[in-house]
Amino acid sequence: MRLVLTILTFMLIAIQPAGALVLSPDDMAEAVRREFVEQGLGDNVEVEFFGGQTEFAFEGVKDAKIMVSYLEVEEEQNKFTAEAEIFADGKPVEKTKLFGRYFVMTEIWVPIKDIEKDKIIRSEDLKKVVFRSNRLREGTVGAKESLLGKQALRLIKEGKPIMLRDIRDEVLIKRGQTVLAVYRHKGLQIMTKMEAQEDGARGQRIKLLNTKSGKEVVGKVVDKNMVEIAAE
Repeated sequence: MRLVLTILTFMLIAIQPAGALVLSPDDMAEAVRREFVEQGLGDNVEVEFFGGQTEFAFEGVKDAKIMVSYLEVEEEQNKFTAEAEIFADGKPVEKTKLFGRYFVMTEIWVPIKDIEKDKIIRSEDLKKVVFRSNRLREGTVGAKESLLGKQALRLIKEGKPIMLRDIRDEVLIKRGQTVLAVYRHKGLQIMTKMEAQEDGARGQRIKLLNTKSGKEVVGKVVDKNMVEIAAE
């Protein structure tokens, strides 16, 4: 899909005493980035140039501005073409046509240090970083609220995106553990001890064995050492 945007927005780049004034590639990138944001193409965009003049130097100039007057975006390949005009002390002095790629940036939460297997992830284990969206694989869990309280299934390395396959809900009951099974029905409550036949996280249904009768039932984990058996 190709979008063509025509805009007339000025960006102040530098103000300094008379002398050499340099507009750098970073200045040009910032001008283009702002236009992406203005046009709703991404609140956080990174651009890279692979063609066109991106640096200018002027003598005896007090201030300079960049006007991006044209932006063409090739969304499928993340490429763009832009046209910019440079104004020095209010007068047009240079024009340039720019070619490059753009990348939408995404904030995600990653480990601030290695997270060991079976560790429960806490707020102090995480830090917020910015990644290029196209470098994040399917299954990446980037939201802090989706990570807190989860249990690491394996070692998770510092600074690396956390994948869905790396975590699970905290296991409250482990296979072979003796648990308190609670049966409630019409005001009646019966409690008995049973043996868990599976690991279970909060809200998960697991198999239980009554070691006295040999009967197997299914119950929902409600807390550590406690499972609720639904009335049939």
